[in-house]
Amino acid sequence: MKIPGILLDALLPPRCASCGRPGSRWCPACQAAAPQLAPPCCPRCSQPVAVAGQVCAVCHAHPPAFQRAAVWRAYGGTLQRAVTALKFRRDVGLAQLFGERLAEPVAAAGWPVEIVTPVPLGRNRLRERGYNQTALIARPLAALLGARYAPGALARARETRPQVGLSLAERRANVAGAFRGDPAHVSARCVLLVDDVMTTGATLDAASAAVLGAGASVVYAGAVARVI
Repeated sequence: MKIPGILLDALLPPRCASCGRPGSRWCPACQAAAPQLAPPCCPRCSQPVAVAGQVCAVCHAHPPAFQRAAVWRAYGGTLQRAVTALKFRRDVGLAQLFGERLAEPVAAAGWPVEIVTPVPLGRNRLRERGYNQTALIARPLAALLGARYAPGALARARETRPQVGLSLAERRANVAGAFRGDPAHVSARCVLLVDDVMTTGATLDAASAAVLGAGASVVYAGAVARVI
């Protein structure tokens, strides 16, 4: 018999996903210790650059389909441990916290977001994991932004192999044409695409291209963490 999450928390108080301290899923100290993105950053993809306002070499050579990207912190340390707990240890309560943290840079950017949609998992990965962690982040984020949560706005058009270990060119080829947008959700709308971790931006780029192809007026990207 499965015990409901609320009852389980009452019987076994949660421990911090990063340091193990009891009392919260991710303690304030570990949230504060999550690595900062050292400015200046690329205005398109949030990758650190040498000069403020400068577009990074990757975005200069291959401008992404999304207009701008908002990222909360750099991937590593306490944040990496918490993301791992959400994705691989079923600590789904962390998704609410991640949504709240990601709302900070998105709200600060002032984008007129109307639709929030998560990057969908492939069918095989979703079957293995049992949930899409990005969808769990995107739902509370949409509520905080006052936007509509629309997971059906973007779907997988085909399966892809894992991106881990692939070069940038291989990542782009792997996800090219892998998504399809739904005009019923995105036509003439400002859309925010959400992912948990942004590595090269190839997945968000391909997903954004699909949403723009379905008629979105503009697409922005948001990620809890950025690999630098």
